Amino acid sequence: MTNAAAQYFRNIKDAVRTTAKGMKITLKYWLREPAITIEYPDRLGEGRTADDIVQDRFRGFLRLDSSICIGCLQCMKTCPIDCILITTEKIGEERHLTRFDVDQSKCMYCGLCVEVCPTSAITFSKRFEGACYDIRELCISHIHQPAPVAKPKAKEKEG
Repeated sequence: MTNAAAQYFRNIKDAVRTTAKGMKITLKYWLREPAITIEYPDRLGEGRTADDIVQDRFRGFLRLDSSICIGCLQCMKTCPIDCILITTEKIGEERHLTRFDVDQSKCMYCGLCVEVCPTSAITFSKRFEGACYDIRELCISHIHQPAPVAKPKAKEKEG
């Protein structure tokens, strides 16, 4: 019976010691280290915006630069869940983008569309706030009137 009682008190001693060790580490970070978590949007700081707190490589909503888009449709073909819809039409002698819609409610932010774009016309923005009452607000149309596609640049020959 004395072995069982000794083991019982050793277990209590170990539990107290390990709990104290864990609390020491917690208190060290709580008192000495700067806070990592920012209480968004209440405590951003004076003059700071959400763009200031988001890292450069953050994958936010997709953005299109229609002035350099060549209308190759690679982003639409590569998207595994078909959240990008693009249509082009020939108006006169030029091809025009008539539709470039991104359904951000379906997007899984995988980045395949960004990687495959030969002109870097589609990129990630720092926008991350997608809270809305109507899910249709997350279907973003980037083209409001037909826009001519950019001419692809010819590759320079090495010689």
